[in-house]
Amino acid sequence: MKIVFLIIFFILGSLFLFFKEDQKIKVTEKIQIEKKVEVKSFSKSKFSKTIKLRGFSEASRTVILKAQVDGKISTKQFKKGKFYNAGDQLLLIDPEDKIAKVKEMEALLNQRKKEYEVAESLFEKGFRSEVKLSQSRTNFENALALYEKSQVALNNTKVSMPFDSAIDESFVELGDYLKKGDSIAKIVDLDPIFVIATANEKEINNIKLNQTANVRIGGEIEKGIVDYISKTSDPLTRSFKIQVKIKNTDYSILSGLSSEVEIMGPPTDAFFIPSSLVTLNNSGEIGIKIIIDQKVKFIPITIISDTGKGYWISSVDLMKNDEVSIIIQGQDFTLDGENVNVIKND
Repeated sequence: MKIVFLIIFFILGSLFLFFKEDQKIKVTEKIQIEKKVEVKSFSKSKFSKTIKLRGFSEASRTVILKAQVDGKISTKQFKKGKFYNAGDQLLLIDPEDKIAKVKEMEALLNQRKKEYEVAESLFEKGFRSEVKLSQSRTNFENALALYEKSQVALNNTKVSMPFDSAIDESFVELGDYLKKGDSIAKIVDLDPIFVIATANEKEINNIKLNQTANVRIGGEIEKGIVDYISKTSDPLTRSFKIQVKIKNTDYSILSGLSSEVEIMGPPTDAFFIPSSLVTLNNSGEIGIKIIIDQKVKFIPITIISDTGKGYWISSVDLMKNDEVSIIIQGQDFTLDGENVNVIKND
């Protein structure tokens, strides 16, 4: 009798445990089916990535003025650091005998001219040979060349500014004796001013001539245009040289300042999302979780820019649609391919 009772008790206990376990499974399945996620629609838009390059400012022209004649400096009319207009006289080299030389050559020229005119008249009348006429013409032309040379030498005693610029360095003082070719002053042209920067292989493909650029220089942001791109890369760094031209009419930007150039790359399709929506899958890939037909789908993404307020992202799968529904709440508690209840937050 006791044995029958124990058998019945065992059977009842087994049935109780079976139904209890089955109830747990059903409850678990029910919880999984009833998972709720909040989604929001994000639209595709155009994004241009900012290309940032570092460089330095450089004067558009730097010239060393040199003496073209020998002589002593009789007057000096410039100071280092000041700006002068084109044509302003900077100094005078004592003309010494150069004025007398001009007068001498002028007198010789007049004589040779008269000799040539007489020879030409006699040739026309048949009293002078063509050889004599040719000799007279040669003498006249030589005298003309000597006269012009003396005039150039006299004019070169006056040293003037060739273009609007500043005197950066002075190499002479009043009373110095100069020889032809001696340095007088270093002049720099700061308007326009150039910013020289380098770009790598990927960046150079997105930079074009006459493209607008923003340049941070000397604590200010200036507008400029790309007016030069090198055709060959540096053999050591494999980088390309670019030049940005900036108007500098007030000469406030000096040569040699560190600069940061920002150029907008070509527009591409992308989505802008909060950084909190980015997650990882089991393989360690970064991506987002979207909803397709009530199912969770993990999409790998590429972050093309971090603005500090969010990410601009791109993905081959995302670019197929103009709008995508991304899970904004509950993505960490869902699995790829899982059915969920969706709450829209648009």
